[in-house]
Amino acid sequence: MGWLIGVAVLALPVMEIMAWIRAAEVIGAWSVIGLTVAAVLLGTAILRNLGLAVLLNARARLQQGEVPLQAAFDGLFLAASGVLLILPGFISDALGLLLLLPPVRRLIREQMALRLVVMPGASTGPASGPVTIDGDYTVVEPEPPPADTKHLEP
Repeated sequence: MGWLIGVAVLALPVMEIMAWIRAAEVIGAWSVIGLTVAAVLLGTAILRNLGLAVLLNARARLQQGEVPLQAAFDGLFLAASGVLLILPGFISDALGLLLLLPPVRRLIREQMALRLVVMPGASTGPASGPVTIDGDYTVVEPEPPPADTKHLEP
């Protein structure tokens, strides 16, 4: 699985450049530059505005006593969408735009939930209170320096 991610990381820039060249042939270089700038501006707006809205939604759910798991996932997906839109390239922009769609986010969230493993009896904190380790110790008192010594300055 790790090698697959490595190949994807190396192949994505090549595919992005190829998509840019093809798009420039079809719609023109200035149109490609304009679309790239628009995607960066959209990604920046998403990271600024929608992130705050999701945070406020999660806070409101916490105050109602609910666990804002869906809001947390939406915030994560919206942040990823903003980052993908800021990255230059049409493939990353397409992925970023897909993450803006609630049905796509729900589908990804459901697929992630299927892969989660719930371990009954697993705990994140201490199981039976604080742990005590028995041992022996000896108190060592520092000895005062002899009174008749003189301190020499260098």
